[in-house]
Amino acid sequence: MLSERNEIVVQAVAKTRPEPGADLVNWNVPKPGPAEVLIRVSAASICGTDMHIYSWDEWARSRIHVPQILGHEHAGYVESVGSEVHHVQPGDYVTAETHIFCGTCYLCHTGNAHICRNVEILGVDRNGTFAEYLAVPASVVWHADPRLPPKAATVMEPFGNSVHVVMKAAVPAKNVVIIGDGPTGLLAAGVARAAGAAAVWNVGLLDDRLEIAAELGAHKTINASHEDPVALINRLTEGLGADVVLEMSGAEVALQQAVDMVRPGGRVIAFGIPARPLSLNTADLVFKEVELLGLVGRRIFETWHQAERFLPQVDVQRVITDEFPLSGWQEGMDKLLNRKAIKVVLYPGQ
Repeated sequence: MLSERNEIVVQAVAKTRPEPGADLVNWNVPKPGPAEVLIRVSAASICGTDMHIYSWDEWARSRIHVPQILGHEHAGYVESVGSEVHHVQPGDYVTAETHIFCGTCYLCHTGNAHICRNVEILGVDRNGTFAEYLAVPASVVWHADPRLPPKAATVMEPFGNSVHVVMKAAVPAKNVVIIGDGPTGLLAAGVARAAGAAAVWNVGLLDDRLEIAAELGAHKTINASHEDPVALINRLTEGLGADVVLEMSGAEVALQQAVDMVRPGGRVIAFGIPARPLSLNTADLVFKEVELLGLVGRRIFETWHQAERFLPQVDVQRVITDEFPLSGWQEGMDKLLNRKAIKVVLYPGQ
């Protein structure tokens, strides 16, 4: 166990300047408060939010304050606990819900803690997981399945995103389109198939990723670089449109495509985060009477329980393509930005 924690310096990947990029820096090990735990991070993975922050796009400029450690997906072992913590013990194998909720606002009181009015997101509003040690409130700690290696446990957070979206879409016996070939879109194919969708069609831009979608559960994949996905979905549904469209990419054209390919009276779920505000022909929503629903994160902790139950049917490790020590973070980020990787796992302490 650590002693004199505040005097120990470790490496971390941090946003140090309000401009594109990030840096590998030295950082003091945090000291957990009375209701917090200190986690020794075994593995952390890079997600789309980290890429937004690294690129310093319009969303990141409006939200991020520097300096700050990046990252929120992680798994590791509890190093120490605060004096008020009793359900978590040193040595426990854990990950954590990344939306840190206050527990006292209206939304928390009504079962919507994932959209808490005072929410702090790891790596967005407070120091994140791209470091050897992480301090979080004990209230967000999730005991990881011991059968999962740390790299797989880091994927439980984005897998939970996919589960949340599919569960909210109510997919059993429905024709489902998933737009996006990133980790959440690919994993959503497996969840939708396991949840009983009649047909799962994944739309993406890269054949190697779409092959993974098919392995995970997609009945058909559509490469939007080569064919018009709206026209193809209309043909597949004899002009009716899909019952449900899950927009998981954040691409500029994708939300309008989702509205165009959903049937009248159908549902579109917006989950992908665009780099800048988008325009949408809302007349299409009105005249088709389409339900448009935005979703974020996971329901705490309902989605975590659901995600664990889907694990036997969905190989979450299939989306992990690259692994690096923390010092190799830049190579991992470059591969993601150039779409040469799907999910990159980092190992702090290596």
